[in-house]
Amino acid sequence: MANKVYFTNKSKLQPDIQKDAEEVFQSALEQLDFTESAAAAGAVNKWVAEQTEDMIKDVVDAKSLNSDTRLLLINAIYFQGFWETPFRTRATRDRPFHVDLNTQIKVPMMSMHDVHFRYKHSPELKAQFLQMDYKGRQASMVIVLPDEIEGLGAVLQQLAAGHDLMAELTDMKSTLLDVMVPKFKIETEIDLTQLLPEMGIKLIFDDRNSNINMLTSNEPLYVSKAVQKALIEVDEAGTKAVARTMQSKVAICFRRPSPSKLQFIADLPFFYLLMARQNPVFLGVYQGIEFVQRGLPPDFVELESFVAGDNEEIE
Repeated sequence: MANKVYFTNKSKLQPDIQKDAEEVFQSALEQLDFTESAAAAGAVNKWVAEQTEDMIKDVVDAKSLNSDTRLLLINAIYFQGFWETPFRTRATRDRPFHVDLNTQIKVPMMSMHDVHFRYKHSPELKAQFLQMDYKGRQASMVIVLPDEIEGLGAVLQQLAAGHDLMAELTDMKSTLLDVMVPKFKIETEIDLTQLLPEMGIKLIFDDRNSNINMLTSNEPLYVSKAVQKALIEVDEAGTKAVARTMQSKVAICFRRPSPSKLQFIADLPFFYLLMARQNPVFLGVYQGIEFVQRGLPPDFVELESFVAGDNEEIE
């Protein structure tokens, strides 16, 4: 994870703000001439590309920078993990996925048989939990799979209302399972100027009363643009995840596990978390919609046969 504050070379930061940025938020600081918008955007984009191994590029458009721009807050996250127990590529098959009660599509599904993962079923949340570790067991992916095809909304509402997610994760037990999860790659862009006010964070977007006082010039500042771009790719070997937040401050089917054999089959919309040392660092939702919009990846080839091994496919 890397943070950086870019501020105009026409003003100086308040000393306390600069100290907090360096010591508390561990953020580097750099002055830029935002009037030279192309050069400024190029410098920011180069830094983000370096921090994310070229996974994210062109995060700042030169057209979004001008003489009114005072501050850019950049947060870059890059994660690449390899499964402790990898999936076998030959077990990946094109299988049904329920987008909703009326829509079923086919997506590439990874699978393995008779494997121990941490697992639980939550009657309160009406969802299954699966935790798959990455090598070293310092990081993991947790999938929260609703019991019902259209149950994701209710699960997210309960979590937003204060359901103790961490207690659920702590209560998971090592369990022998058959597992099937989609292979996917998702790129998203979220307008935080719409999302954050819905979460109660409103004042910083008020151009008349933001209470942001960061520059020695005492110029009134407010957040006019806040965008988060994220990319996550999950395949047989593991996971790549990248997130980048840029804030510009400008003056201006019901399913339950079989009683005889537990199965975790993620063939309906689910919520997932990337965990590092038991702390969530990346959250997302998989709904299969990118396959509805784009069709299957051009390099995906359905396997007509499967050679059984230690991790055979789930029938």
